[in-house]
Amino acid sequence: MGRVGRAAGAVPAGARAAAAAGRRAAGRARRARAHPRPVRADRAGGRLATDADGRSSAGADVPARLAGTRWLRVGAAAGHHRSGKTEVYLQLIASVRAQRRGAIVLVPEIALTPQLADRFRARFGDEVAVLHSGLTPRQRLDAWQQIRRGLRPIVIGARSAVFAPLPSLGVIVVDEEHDASFKQEDGVRYHGRDVALVRAKAAGVPVVLGSATPSLESYALAQAGRHHWLHLRQRPTPRPLPSVEVVPLSVHRPDPESLMTARLRQSIAECAGAGEQAIVFLNRRGFTTTLVCDQCGSFQQCPDCSAPSMTYHLQRHRLMCHLCGHIEATPDRCSSCGWHELSHGGVGTERVESALARELPGIRVLRLDRDATRGRALFDTLARFRAREADVLVGTQMLSKGHDFPGVTLVGILQGDHGLALPDVRAAERTFQLLTQVAGRAGRGDRPGRVIIQAWAVDHPAIACAQRHDVDGFAALELEQRRRLDNPPHGHLALVRVSGLGAAAVQARARSLGQLASERIARLPSPDLVRLLGPVPSPIERIDRRTRWQLLLRARERSPLRWVLQALRPRLGAEGSGATQTHAFVDVDPYSML
Repeated sequence: MGRVGRAAGAVPAGARAAAAAGRRAAGRARRARAHPRPVRADRAGGRLATDADGRSSAGADVPARLAGTRWLRVGAAAGHHRSGKTEVYLQLIASVRAQRRGAIVLVPEIALTPQLADRFRARFGDEVAVLHSGLTPRQRLDAWQQIRRGLRPIVIGARSAVFAPLPSLGVIVVDEEHDASFKQEDGVRYHGRDVALVRAKAAGVPVVLGSATPSLESYALAQAGRHHWLHLRQRPTPRPLPSVEVVPLSVHRPDPESLMTARLRQSIAECAGAGEQAIVFLNRRGFTTTLVCDQCGSFQQCPDCSAPSMTYHLQRHRLMCHLCGHIEATPDRCSSCGWHELSHGGVGTERVESALARELPGIRVLRLDRDATRGRALFDTLARFRAREADVLVGTQMLSKGHDFPGVTLVGILQGDHGLALPDVRAAERTFQLLTQVAGRAGRGDRPGRVIIQAWAVDHPAIACAQRHDVDGFAALELEQRRRLDNPPHGHLALVRVSGLGAAAVQARARSLGQLASERIARLPSPDLVRLLGPVPSPIERIDRRTRWQLLLRARERSPLRWVLQALRPRLGAEGSGATQTHAFVDVDPYSML
């Protein structure tokens, strides 16, 4: 388990739980493998998929590969959506079921589960169980018992489904493995993909990672030969990828209310007039207030640690880097081009929805974000849009989660480079993935699709590579940047966060932990083995009345990082009482710096 944990970056708490489950199932799995039944082609529900010229597609040999490898990496290369990943999964699981073994399929969001579950039920009938947070306790218990008894040997669900008690596990599939929602951010912190790798190793079965925009961790492992690539370069139909147009906001100024340029507004009107549907995506993740140059669109970057941007604090009228703590006065001019007008602030999906209804009267608009789609409203909104009860769907990153809307021919992205401003080492990667995934919602039906990306930083690799559907080009550039800064996957991070009701107590404890970490680092053979950033206030300094501070540890190798964390471990958890009580935790391989 240690080797797998090092390779995949598994969080120890989650990994231990998965390994325990895997060990309990390993004996049963070995007995099932000792007497496998022959694979029946008719269980796959049809012939293997073929390319347009009749040759076997890249996915046709997946079941055969299972006999020769423990790790199998499935990717839809070059950003090709609808390249047949799901059909590969179905055929692969059919071969596993022919041997009377089960499968776990992990998906990022509950919104994805019903659509995917329908395809699996159409192929496998009542063998499919769906696990997600929307189940009642009774429904979850019933499903859990049916899975444990082997009555539902195919499990589909979000990250926690990786712990499903299948009696004879045959394969684990992680669909959209790049998605950050596979990371559990509170309680027992773990990454569903990494726990899947650990459980698969413990059970001696393959794991399949699927994505059109693979995480750089998986991409690097595949480059190193640790994962096996399967490129699905051709779509099931000969339809081309959607065309992508980038509109520079420095030239075409957007409306301040809707954030739409005249070009995008006209395209939406034409789309609706032709009886087609459009998606308007607001690239707004988390919280950030940054200064943006009105002339060139540059963010004010940290000069000390290469953070993508610094956060603007209005009350103190200053900029602060929430990674390393650098502080400077608010500049009067852009540090890139010298322009004297800098703006800040943002706009939400509700304002965009209202502006669309006002500027394009007669067009039916729906909104999809976490505030507007709680509970059953999420499924209702998706179903209504799929049934063409609306012309335009406005939303945030939930729209990037693999939805299939055949009527959508236009995708408009309002702030394509907004995510680049976040104080996060994965800001560029997530921006590229979001843009590519959202662009993939266009042209999934009979008509070709097109994408309009509005952005200031049109030359940024995340924008330029998304326009070209160039996964490999972006990965090469970003991996080199990560290598120079010792960031994942060429390095390792650990985030220590302190929170509490008393600001002074939180700050004091964070500084105490920082001092302890510094003393431990000084005892290493070389102080460069682990670098300490902070302690500093978290980018979101207060949540639910609790003040938050953090410090970040960065290292090229895991061993010295673990050694430093060992000194901090006794100081984690709750400390103090009443208004001065604070809580501290460590998140290894963090996916959110906010």
